[in-house]
Amino acid sequence: MLRLLTLFFSSLLCATAQATCEQIRVNGEHNWFDVSYRVNAQAPLQGLAVDLANRVFAEVGIDVEYQAMVPWKRQFLQLETGDLDVVIAAFYNQQRGSKFVFSEAVGVEYSTAFIHKEQSAAFSGLESLQGKRGIQMLGSSFGDQFDSYAKQNLTISTMDDLDRAIKLIALKRADYLLYATHGGRLKIADTEYADVLVDMQPSISEQNIYMVMSKSSPCLEHLDEINRAIRRNRDDF
Repeated sequence: MLRLLTLFFSSLLCATAQATCEQIRVNGEHNWFDVSYRVNAQAPLQGLAVDLANRVFAEVGIDVEYQAMVPWKRQFLQLETGDLDVVIAAFYNQQRGSKFVFSEAVGVEYSTAFIHKEQSAAFSGLESLQGKRGIQMLGSSFGDQFDSYAKQNLTISTMDDLDRAIKLIALKRADYLLYATHGGRLKIADTEYADVLVDMQPSISEQNIYMVMSKSSPCLEHLDEINRAIRRNRDDF
């Protein structure tokens, strides 16, 4: 009997320890230039969202454990299974909203279509994307309204290599690249195609950026504290 009680309380202590948020497992998009990105597959995650996350979790008193690079879509699968606690920057859509917990907004992002300068006259708004060859990053979402429109009306291929996507537009092997406006401008300015590519106006979407948490994360108990820390720090985003 004593042995059974000992095993019971040991198991209880073990479960309690596992359910305590002492360290938070974090990851993010590796191609979202200046928000959340890596310079190569082995490099650490960096960007505005990383800087904000570090400040937020430090204020809450949680150690951050950044995970190795995995594809964007797999990160959301890991959130579902509880193998990841937080994706530090993502847009909201209904599918994600039904599966995960969203923090308060950490910032706002505009997205647009990047096009070849010589073809700019053919682009004047959302409807002008119809009948043309588009590219977007694997797992990208630009909000429910645009995603629904794109699914019904646009021809878009997905790609996991931003540099290659930019090159394809510059070489006119594709017609437009859907990407974050500010980050896209910065990224393209640092390539040999800076004088070749421009962004279409107006933007295709304006979306809030959020931290996205797993519903099974023990760190959810700190969500109110996390949101307060976000409010104190998001002006620097």
